[in-house]
Amino acid sequence: MFSPRHPRSRGRLFLFAIAFAYLYPFPYFPRINNPNENVRFYMTAAIVEDGTYHIDGPRSRWGWVNDAAVYEGHYCSVKAPSTSLFGVPAYAFYLWITRLWHRPFEKSEALWAVRFFASILPALIFFRPFLRWLLRRGAPLILGEALVLSLAWGSLLYAYALLFVTHTLSAAAAFGCFMLLFEARRRRFATHLSAFGAGFLCALVTASEYPGFPASLILLIYALLALRPWNRLVGFTLGGLIPTAFVMHFHALCYGSPFRPGHRFLENQDFRQAMHSGFYGADAIHWDAALSLLFHPAYGLFAVTPILFLAFFGFFRLIRTKGLRLDAWVAFWVCFATYGVIVLMNNWRGGWTVGPRYLALTLPFVAWFALEGWRPLFAIHKSLGATLVGACTASSILLQGLPSVYYPHLPEAFDRPFTQLILPLIQYDFAPLNAGRLLFGWTGSFSMLPLFVIWVFTIVLSLGGEFTLSTRLWVIFASLALGAAYTLGLSTIPSTQSLDALNARRFVEDFWTPEGEHFFAKKERAIAEGKASLEEIEALIQAYEEAGRHAEASRLREMGQRGGTP
Repeated sequence: MFSPRHPRSRGRLFLFAIAFAYLYPFPYFPRINNPNENVRFYMTAAIVEDGTYHIDGPRSRWGWVNDAAVYEGHYCSVKAPSTSLFGVPAYAFYLWITRLWHRPFEKSEALWAVRFFASILPALIFFRPFLRWLLRRGAPLILGEALVLSLAWGSLLYAYALLFVTHTLSAAAAFGCFMLLFEARRRRFATHLSAFGAGFLCALVTASEYPGFPASLILLIYALLALRPWNRLVGFTLGGLIPTAFVMHFHALCYGSPFRPGHRFLENQDFRQAMHSGFYGADAIHWDAALSLLFHPAYGLFAVTPILFLAFFGFFRLIRTKGLRLDAWVAFWVCFATYGVIVLMNNWRGGWTVGPRYLALTLPFVAWFALEGWRPLFAIHKSLGATLVGACTASSILLQGLPSVYYPHLPEAFDRPFTQLILPLIQYDFAPLNAGRLLFGWTGSFSMLPLFVIWVFTIVLSLGGEFTLSTRLWVIFASLALGAAYTLGLSTIPSTQSLDALNARRFVEDFWTPEGEHFFAKKERAIAEGKASLEEIEALIQAYEEAGRHAEASRLREMGQRGGTP
């Protein structure tokens, strides 16, 4: 049940909108063989179909995948195992359905099933209590909703909830544990169930991704201070033993020791060498990472989710607030320890990513700090505060939400992805797989229209609910205008990787799924069938030139000079 400050009908509509945005798109690009997702999926399939953690069987059926380790002649996932384990019920159910109905097995359908159960569903379950918790902390309704929307749609949590990976799960587990312990400390009497749940979530952070271990350790210390009476620590311990036992079992069977992950046995020689540098890749302070992870215009935590900027101010307000100092310091050390570990890693960038994915678990904690940073402005001038947080939400959806649904595997060559990739994809009618295509046969950018409408409608609903009509219109207009201005300003900072970005864009377009439904493919078919006008051919030539596809543009020009067809 929602806080009294969040009307029931509005709350249901708000959560429905979030769920729609998670269920409508299905970004699926099988030809790039993304290892971050596929190696986990292989492990899920191996558990269900072969009764083992070894992914030898799925590799023989579906082909090679990176991020695998080799130990005693067997291939295993090198990732922390929780997401693969959470995917088992969904994969087994899908397999049972195909056999019951005598349907052929479709890998894409099985992947959607495990994505939904192990990634999307935990995220949707998390956002409801997270919003309630923010409102109980005194957040104005507009601010609480803006923070949740910025995280749900305008941060890397969106991208990694849409994929079969662990980053969003680790964030939900870490802050879920924190919320349970926060409330237990105030009640001074924790229930056995809440203590058990906190312990389970605490261990799940590390079971989801190994760099989450410092956060788990800090949350464990917090539990020792928060849980009363002392016998509730038994429940906390029992809860924590469940994910821990699974991880140790996985390590023991795959790598010969319950305390040894597989990174030193990576199949990829370059990756293995990097893991042998220092302590599993933590070899030195990477000063370029220290600022880039936070402020880089393409993937910096604060730059691309700007509502979080006031977290710095909010933290200092919290540590000066009696009764919240301990909690604020715990949240700070969770963030700082995670950030510090990643700054030491030689793979701090994380490869092809949306946002700084290794910092995912810090986002809800930073959002709490940001809440406290924004509250004084709302107390002084509520409509100005609403305008600014609305602008931040809109810009974060453009900067992070669009890449999340269009292409959540951004190559590092895109240092201004909104202008270098996303706008051209929309302009030339590229669209990911989505429910509109499946249910109604819609194609291209038109098929994404329901999602865009939901985004705009929800922002407008959130901003306009507490003002007079004239103020409401002003706040909405100013928010959207400022959000667009910030997005364009950040995305038009001169880039040093323009040529690399053009090559990367060409790669993305060449390996796009679904194939044959975008502007280039449609025009090429029209030319081949003799149905294209000269103006359409010229438009295609110009589009090819803008995309850096000079060979294709030259081919069409030569064809026109000969008066022939392809």
